[in-house]
Amino acid sequence: MLNLEIKPRVGLGNILFGEIPENLTKIMGKPETVEDVRTDDDLKTTILSFPEKGITVFLEGLIEPIVSNFDVDNKSATLFGVPIFEKSEAQVKQLMEENGYATFEDEEEEWGERRLTCEDALMDFYFVDGKLQAVNWGVYIKEDGTIDKDI
Repeated sequence: MLNLEIKPRVGLGNILFGEIPENLTKIMGKPETVEDVRTDDDLKTTILSFPEKGITVFLEGLIEPIVSNFDVDNKSATLFGVPIFEKSEAQVKQLMEENGYATFEDEEEEWGERRLTCEDALMDFYFVDGKLQAVNWGVYIKEDGTIDKDI
């Protein structure tokens, strides 16, 4: 069974940031869709979608891509051992603060979602009508394809 514990700056369950695609496939199986995106700085991003699992995984790197980001909308996901999708925005904020993360910003997105960003955890929480819809978190990848632990 897939471990759906959200771990800020670490990964998702057994899948750690920095994991290589081959090991990711052993854990997750084959993605339903794969999309390659190039950014202005020539950093290649590969987006692997596992909709039946409620997980999207982002790989980044100039040469060897590694896991850099997750997006989860699976209602079974937990954060700090707590079922996160059962929490309100205020409760999410409180949970993050109780676990050492205290820098927040919120914004209404053009498409109607409310985004709560916890900057020091590199996490975004997306709410619609007060209900959590998705959690997105990641790490920064340096040009050499390694995780930038200084940010």
